[in-house]
Amino acid sequence: MNTKILVFVLLSASLEVHSQASLGGSVVYTRTTTYDFQSTGNAEWDAYAKTLPGQGKFQKQLLFSSESSLYNEALVSEESLANEHQKALFFVNFGKDPKPTLKQLFIDFEKEESCVLLEFMTREFRIEDSLENRAWKLQSERKKIGEYICMKATALLDGDEITAWFTPEIPVPAGPAGYYGLPGLVLAVERLDETIFLATSVDLNAPDPELLVPPDGGTPTSPEDFERIVAEKVEEYKQNAPVKSNYDQK
Repeated sequence: MNTKILVFVLLSASLEVHSQASLGGSVVYTRTTTYDFQSTGNAEWDAYAKTLPGQGKFQKQLLFSSESSLYNEALVSEESLANEHQKALFFVNFGKDPKPTLKQLFIDFEKEESCVLLEFMTREFRIEDSLENRAWKLQSERKKIGEYICMKATALLDGDEITAWFTPEIPVPAGPAGYYGLPGLVLAVERLDETIFLATSVDLNAPDPELLVPPDGGTPTSPEDFERIVAEKVEEYKQNAPVKSNYDQK
């Protein structure tokens, strides 16, 4: 079937279901983080790195309705990171430029707006912006995740080819983190041939409306000002960055 026709059929089905009843629910995902240990030039430290875990698996949750979604890094309670994972995260980030960390992402699909809460160098920033378009390309492959038949879509995001598996059986354009914009709920995401998000449970009971709201913490900041702040702080960090030879302080 022609891709354009397929998209039209899926969107038409989504609108028909939406007209019958408002959808809502929650998804718990396992997010897999691979620790990319690079050689430091210090034989002792490189040998020590091989004793650390190569991956971390963490539960994340998405709340959604037909109109909006909220991805919250902290919504599913987790025990504090095991000591080995703390060391692994320290090792892979040591000497690298600081990057913003996603804490919450709220999307209003009807208004095509987003509200994101980011943490950067211990400070929180709240940024409201128009919704970024995801140039997904639908593929012919299908597979089953849990009890749902999923379709494959690919896109080039941040220089990497991303594969998303979404189910038209739940016709909402929501997904974990920034993986949204398909005519069905995203249940799995793959990057560089690795599964980084995988739905482990889907609950179609509508979430409490008081929970499905934009974040209200952090300093309100425009996208342009936030980019400027990050650029300035990264430049400051580079001027005072630790050197690789300091790896012996583990």
